Amino acid sequence: MPWYLRQYLPQLREAVDRAPSIFNQRPWELELAADDRVELYLVANDALAENGLLREAVISCGAALYNLRLAIRVAGRQPTVWLLPGLSRDSGLLDAVTGERTLLASVEVMPGRAAKPTNAQQELYEALWLRRTDRGPYRYLPVPPPILVEMEIAAAREDGWLRTLSPAESRRARRAAIRASRELGNGLAARLSAVPDSAYGPTPDNGKEPPTRPDFWLPETMERFERHPVMMALSTDDDRPLDWLRAGQALQHALLAGTRFSMSAPGGRSTPYRQQLDYGPLNPHRLRPRPAVPAGYAVEASFLTQSLELADIRHRVRNWPWRTSYTEVPQIVLRVGYAPVARGSGPGRLHIPPVLPPVGG
Repeated sequence: MPWYLRQYLPQLREAVDRAPSIFNQRPWELELAADDRVELYLVANDALAENGLLREAVISCGAALYNLRLAIRVAGRQPTVWLLPGLSRDSGLLDAVTGERTLLASVEVMPGRAAKPTNAQQELYEALWLRRTDRGPYRYLPVPPPILVEMEIAAAREDGWLRTLSPAESRRARRAAIRASRELGNGLAARLSAVPDSAYGPTPDNGKEPPTRPDFWLPETMERFERHPVMMALSTDDDRPLDWLRAGQALQHALLAGTRFSMSAPGGRSTPYRQQLDYGPLNPHRLRPRPAVPAGYAVEASFLTQSLELADIRHRVRNWPWRTSYTEVPQIVLRVGYAPVARGSGPGRLHIPPVLPPVGG
């Protein structure tokens, strides 16, 4: 029986809709262009364009594109991806995007080209349905270095460079974010449509270096957050729409890798990743594993991008919030930690359009 994308379009839409998106706006649209080809469009609303969030909207579309690629691979087919196919008609896409509907990627699947998914791809697809953006406090141990390394490797496979920040860099990043929040104002989430209530989190007790974004604070709820949050930064070699798409794919691959290697049954494949080695109290030369994180917890993330957004709005060059010799361009700053898989923002996105009519219909 021939294999056509049309058969799996509802499932592909569900997978795409699980991608993290700027303020939960889901600024993409998946269109069936032919029986063997789907196209991903940027459909940013006016609020995103007016508030200088188009770069992050394209990054969100890149994350959605990674989910689309992964779902097709797990369905047993090999996708061929063409990034920015509209460059031949609009050379302006080399440098920027506008608020208009823009074709970002074309994904083609040859009906006769079967490809059995690898175990890693199947496990990443499983993680796709568990991953959440969690803006609450993270409990238990800091994320073990092996998981952070796996996340960095996953991002590098998509041409994105993910780094774990030092404690000093983390403090500077959080201070830069809160300064930018004061300048931007904290009502942006309220001005955007369809931000679900589940996307909000408690107010941190540390107002000087808060680990979450003030736009999503619930003023009536205050909680103690981790004193030393694990922060990471994602960068790219350049700063064009092509790089933003790569950043989105790198971000989603890294987030799914973190969930994949942190979430399993007790004694399962991720058990070695869920422990950290520590020196014993009596013998400093003997390493022993700390207690593992409970199986109901997984590595989740939230984002602190205010300082980068402020640079976009002011038409400034985005720089790192600390002195560094890094030559890449920063795209995303995120905080990672263990959170219950049942808690989080969930799939509360904008309306998912129905299955498209037949091509030419």
